[in-house]
Amino acid sequence: MQKPKGKRELNKEANRGAILEAARRCFLEFGYEAVTIRDVIRRSGLAAGTFYNYFPDKESLFRALVDSRLAKLQTNIHLARQHARDPESFFYGAFLAALREARAEPEFFEMMFRNEPVLRSLYNHNVFGLIMQSLRSDLQEAIVRGLVSELDVDALTAISFGAGYELVRLVTEQPKRDLEKTAQFVTQLFLQGIPTQTPQPRLIRLGSRLLGGAAR
Repeated sequence: MQKPKGKRELNKEANRGAILEAARRCFLEFGYEAVTIRDVIRRSGLAAGTFYNYFPDKESLFRALVDSRLAKLQTNIHLARQHARDPESFFYGAFLAALREARAEPEFFEMMFRNEPVLRSLYNHNVFGLIMQSLRSDLQEAIVRGLVSELDVDALTAISFGAGYELVRLVTEQPKRDLEKTAQFVTQLFLQGIPTQTPQPRLIRLGSRLLGGAAR
């Protein structure tokens, strides 16, 4: 049986949570570059000394805020792929998991996209490195399991990641968008490609009569 947390531990968790929530609101409202530690402290309602017990600077605060959400996102996407039984559920489940996370945490993702240049700078131009590593590993495992044909894993990883990233942005910008239909659409696009229209017969005028002819 897990030992109940003491008052001191609960207080530390509450303080850290208050700081992270204050930081999220500040970064969303003003942007990373404009926000100061003083802004976050003022918004959190805590003393300056309390803040520095948890975070030494603004960068470590921003990283803590982003890392916790990305770790949760990566876990949910990975679990969806692990439960896949065919190619459709492999892609559909992963896309839907990402979109549901965006719908559940809209203000975080709005904050993330607002501060996208900072994210790329702090994470060495690879914001979702952990997620891409997991995606590549899951694709390789899916090939071994026979769920996905042997393809260019690196290219498919990049394409899948790019699609998921922009879909999360789309859902963040369009909060009423249907998640299931969106995930289904992009999954069908991955598996079947863009549908082509069957050429329609062309009508040929011969004198006063119209004759059906094959389109050229």
